[in-house]
Amino acid sequence: MLPVHVDAIFEWEISLLPEELSGIQKEMKSWESPWRKESLEHYGNLGWSFIAINEEKIEGYILGQPLLFFNKWTQSLWVDHLSFKNDHVGLELLDTTIRWAKTKHLQKVLFNKACDKSDFVQREFNQFKSGDFLHLSTTKLNEE
Repeated sequence: MLPVHVDAIFEWEISLLPEELSGIQKEMKSWESPWRKESLEHYGNLGWSFIAINEEKIEGYILGQPLLFFNKWTQSLWVDHLSFKNDHVGLELLDTTIRWAKTKHLQKVLFNKACDKSDFVQREFNQFKSGDFLHLSTTKLNEE
């Protein structure tokens, strides 16, 4: 995901909101969402978020950022939000994120339980352990 994707992701999320909402209601909904503009801009600049695009159409994305020295772990990847239309895309985004974290030698992938896709994550990636947030060890040494 790059900064150039921010507007397209925002518009994609707006298009997923119920049609019965008015324009201002949709805008107000965006203000309290993890995909609000300033959040997308933040994550788009970090290089730890991914977007799934097929034939120039967004199919999903994941927002993440590294955390240093969190909960006794030296380096972790915080996944704040995951959005997709079909499970296959969700699986690809999660798999890419976990592989990226392992490639970069991060110790944990942490997933925001407040995300509406957290049930999907627990169901499809049962390696995630539950707590205040979902977490997955990316090293064999740290199986906590």
